[in-house]
Parts: sequence; C-alpha cells; structure tokens
Amino acid sequence: MGPTRTPSLVIASLVCSCYAGVSGTGADGSTGAATSGVDTTGVDTAGDSTGEPADCSSTQSPGAPVPMRRLTALQVQRSVADILGVTMPLEVDDEKLFTFKSNVSSAVDFAGARGYLDFAEATVLAADRSMCAEPSVACTTWLFDDVGRRLFRRPLSSGERAGYEELFAAGAAEDGGGPEGARWVLEAMLQSPSFLYMDEVARADGYLDDHSIASRLALTLWGANPDAALLDRAAAGELSTPEQVQAEAARLLADPRSVGGLTDFVDQWLRLERLNDPDARPDLEALGAETLAAMRAEPVQLLSLVLAQQGDITTLFTSSETATSPLLAPLYGADLVEAGETTMLDPSHRAGLLTLPGVMAALSHAEGTSPTLRGFNVLANVLCTPPPPPPPGVSVTLPEIGPDATTRERLEAHFSDPSCAGCHAPMDGMGFTFESLDWLGRYREAEHGKPIDDASTFPLDGVDVSVEGPVELAAVLADSGTAPTCIARQWTSYAAGTPDKEATACLIEQLAADAREPDGLRALILGLVASDWYRMAPEIAP
Repeated sequence: MGPTRTPSLVIASLVCSCYAGVSGTGADGSTGAATSGVDTTGVDTAGDSTGEPADCSSTQSPGAPVPMRRLTALQVQRSVADILGVTMPLEVDDEKLFTFKSNVSSAVDFAGARGYLDFAEATVLAADRSMCAEPSVACTTWLFDDVGRRLFRRPLSSGERAGYEELFAAGAAEDGGGPEGARWVLEAMLQSPSFLYMDEVARADGYLDDHSIASRLALTLWGANPDAALLDRAAAGELSTPEQVQAEAARLLADPRSVGGLTDFVDQWLRLERLNDPDARPDLEALGAETLAAMRAEPVQLLSLVLAQQGDITTLFTSSETATSPLLAPLYGADLVEAGETTMLDPSHRAGLLTLPGVMAALSHAEGTSPTLRGFNVLANVLCTPPPPPPPGVSVTLPEIGPDATTRERLEAHFSDPSCAGCHAPMDGMGFTFESLDWLGRYREAEHGKPIDDASTFPLDGVDVSVEGPVELAAVLADSGTAPTCIARQWTSYAAGTPDKEATACLIEQLAADAREPDGLRALILGLVASDWYRMAPEIAP
C-alpha cells in the first residue's frame, strides 16, 4: 500500500496545553534527561529558522548579517591538525545559536581562556619544530609565511611580523635557541584573535575580499582553515567572481577534508551528538567506541556518496545504498542485502538518510524509541515547521496502561485529550512511521509480542498524508515541496552562522529548485557559496 493524500482535517491551532517531551523521562516513557523545552530539542523556536519561509519578492540581497564569529572548537582542532600535524582536544564550549553551533557573541570567559592556553601549550609541545633547530631564513619562512599565514588565513601584516620576530628573539635568548623561540611564537599565534576569530574584510563594492572568501569557503566546506593553494588563489585575486568561487568550492568538495564540513552540517542537523551523550543515551556505551563512531559517520558517508554520484535530494531520502561498514552489519542484520564497495539495504525496510541506525538511535532514548523525538526532528529540521515549545510545568510522564503496552499505545493514551492532539498529531504521526526501527536502528516486527503498527496519517504540504512505515514516509518527504526548501534554509543558516533571513527568500527558492535537478545536492552547495548573500559583507549586524 502506498502513501495517500487527503485534504487536511487537522486543526493545528489547538492550544498545546499538553506536551509529551522529546527527551528525558518523557511522555513516551523512556529514561534520560528531563524535558524542559526548547533547549532539549536543539531547535531555536524563537529564531528565524523556524516557521514558514519568507516570500520571494526581491532578488536583491545584502550580505549575510554575520558578526565577527569565533571558530568552533572543532574548527580550531582541525585547522591545527592540518597545519601543525598535531591532534589535540580543545576544552572550550561552543554556543548554539539555533540548530547549528555559532560563536557569534564572541565572548571568552576565564575558563575558555584557560582552555585555549592549555590547548596552545600542549599542541606546540607536541609539534615538530625542527625547522627552527637553528635560527635561519628557513625557520622564519616556515613560521611566518607558512604556519602564520595559514593560521591567520591571510599574510601577516608588517607590524604583526615585527612583533612575532621580537617574540622569537626573546624566546630564543631566554632558553633553548630557535626551538624555544618558535614555541613562544606558535603559542602566541594559537591564542591570537586573528586565528580564533573570523575577521572578515569588505571591499569598496561591498563584497568580501578574496582572503575573507577563502576563509568562509574553507570553514564552511572543510570546517577548517584554507590550505596554501586556496590562500594562493586569494592572493592572486582569483576568488572575486561567482564562477571563481564555484570552481574553488568544487575543488574543496572533492578533497577528503570536505568530510569535516559535511560532518559539522549533518551532525548538528540530525542531532547525532546524542550518540555520544551519556545523559541522552547511557546505554550506547556498551556498543563500543568504534561502533558508535561508525554509526555517527554513516550519515555523512551517505551524503558524500550521493554527492559523488551526482544525486539529488530525492536520492538522499530514498536510496537503498549506503557506505559499507562491517561494524554496522550486526545492526542491519537481514536488512544488509549486499556489501561490497558500497552496501545495498532491504528497500522494503530502509530508505535514505533518516532510516540509518545512527539517526534512529540518536533520536531515541535508552532502550526505547521516541516517536515524539523522531517526529519533532522531521518537522523541525527536515520540514522547518517545528511544533511550538511545551508550556512550562506540563507532565511528560506516560501513563502506565499495562506491562505489555507498546510505545505507540502509551503515547496514544497520553494524548487522547484533544488539546494534546493539536501538537502531537503531526509530531507523533510522523514518528510512528519509524516504529519498525528500534532504539538502535534495528528492524523489528513486534514490540512486547504485538505487531508493530507503523501506519500513520499526518499533515504535509497542506493535506493529510497516510503512509505505512519509514520507506513510504521517505517517499512523501522526497516528493514534498517543503523538504527541499527547508534543507536549503538549513544549509544557508549553517554557512552563514545565523538563522536565515527574509532577504534570503529568493536565494532559498532557487537553491531548493536546484536541489531537485540531477547533481542537485552539489548544485545547492555551489549555488549558495556563489550567491551575493554568501560573498557580500554584512549590511546590518543583528
């Protein structure tokens, strides 16, 4: 039986006086952190990234209203690993402005400053400083023209260079010669605002200069600083036109380092960090670190696979093909039809990104599924139509209706009150369709001896849609007019570091249309980075 559509009968405006939480000891009866509202969902219900997209009324667009941003901890770690060859943890908290991390407040407290100091000292201690075994031209060239330029994402100014040369001399004279001088300089660079903050510069015509474009491109697509080749193109003025930016972005996407940028997007978009959160999923540690890493990596690998195969957004939602990982074979069980360079999955049980074990496990609780959490994330992050936040003080405990009751039966008992159904009908309606995939993303046919009921009806694009199971849900999402627009909004917000604004309406409309074409996912990304929104300086800071 395929999906069906009927005119919507759901009155979505019912007051949400009842709310089955999306995490914690929630209304779906599972354990974990207490549900308190918006923060537990990771979605900014007060921001511009929620609700209906703005109408496209003008193609004029100012630049993304991005204030000076501090790099995320992962961006710092990846950049340093690439430049100095040292992988070191950085214990500094990131801000979460909406769905994605974005350190726009720029503030660093004492604990943060201490974290950067510890990181700098440990990194430099482990770094190879043999180039400066003796003070020499080769040493200063490496220190300032290679490492310094890549850390600051631009050449050092004459004043900066003079200051670091004095620091090098002082360190060398103090103790240890050249290696000690290099240590002083590198520790200072790793704590410099010029490294830790995106200090973007605009030209007279309002567009960012080439080094600022190079920084945005690399931090968006790699989640790390530009390499020497990208900085060389910036220095040569070869990032000034949309075509030049697109060509360089295509190179970055083809580079293995693009895993960093894709991971930053997918991880936060699908809330995969919950897989490594002992408060959210205390039961997952028993799977082992390698299996957990494989579960978290697979959604990114699938996105990379679709990009490599020149797929569109439909492919991302409906493909039965995924990356091959022996660690995930026990979770797939009989769903693993054929494994080779890639893996083919049972198309009657699995379809695309949302049915991967890592995604399903991230959107579950300890040893229990969460139709509420799963449905909420589809509404919020795939359709950009999140339910309103729960009112304070509501009960999130599911009623006990018998030891053999299924998760669905307990949820349906909880929101039998019509005032609850206003929020839960679309949210849990989406979530019920995933019930054939358990809290580890394994296929199942029964719960407590009762057959799984994954049939559901929910509103989508203004009509009530009836589907059975996650495969039919994936099909209607892929066919939806809302999902491509939402994903274009998510990419725009991720790349800009702020929720999408009204000025991006026409851009998003075009990107959503591009995403449906052959090679649509690549077209979406390349279209975004070539846009005025991406390449221009802020008009008004938020």
